[in-house]
Amino acid sequence: MTRIAFISDIHGNLEALNAVLDKIYAEGADTIICLGDIVGYGPNPKECLEIIREREIQCIKGNHDDYVSQMFELDIMARLRDDVKKSIEWTQAQLDFDDLGWLAKLPQSMMADDFNIVHGANTPDPYRYCRDETSMQLNFQYQEPQLSFCGHSHSPLIGVLRPESEMPIVDYIRNQTIDPNTKVMVNIGSVGQPRDGDNRASFVFFEYEARTLSLVRVPYDYQTTQQKIIEVELPAKFALRLERGK
Repeated sequence: MTRIAFISDIHGNLEALNAVLDKIYAEGADTIICLGDIVGYGPNPKECLEIIREREIQCIKGNHDDYVSQMFELDIMARLRDDVKKSIEWTQAQLDFDDLGWLAKLPQSMMADDFNIVHGANTPDPYRYCRDETSMQLNFQYQEPQLSFCGHSHSPLIGVLRPESEMPIVDYIRNQTIDPNTKVMVNIGSVGQPRDGDNRASFVFFEYEARTLSLVRVPYDYQTTQQKIIEVELPAKFALRLERGK
């Protein structure tokens, strides 16, 4: 039985990443796949990036990885909120050119035998969100494989396209079996900055042959991460979010 661990949206949160990887290694996985946003918001971008690289974890590019690796392109920076811009500029300063070059070369999507992974959505804009019925419906218009996995919204959800319904069904991920004949999008949530009201890190186990899905929540020492955010003078809202999980 092939077990895949999907992780996403680490966002420079070393404590959360270590807790999640400890859990994955303890329970066992044949492979780990990261759906992007290793960096951004958090105080340990370089350490998290080094872990992903050293352990040869397959990874695609998230929007924050994209922002950081494009350096100071004015058209990109002009579109960002001030707090995000400060995070991107600070993160760039923590990484060397090799780190930035590695991030820049990450693919925007990845295709397996019968599923694919994207950071945000299968739409022409890869950084759209899949977080409700309307956004899932738009994604399904472009999703070619029956099964797809994403992150980006920081909320673990599953979208199911029912032929008899005009709108897809969107629900919280449960321990469930995926119908291979139904189009499904699995949003795996966030390791480093959950936003679904649960401050524990989240990731997903997928048993490939059985098509079973399980969401795993892992508590971690978010207070240490909060203190680091304050110490390096990143926006305080990034620290407050870790406690609230939103």
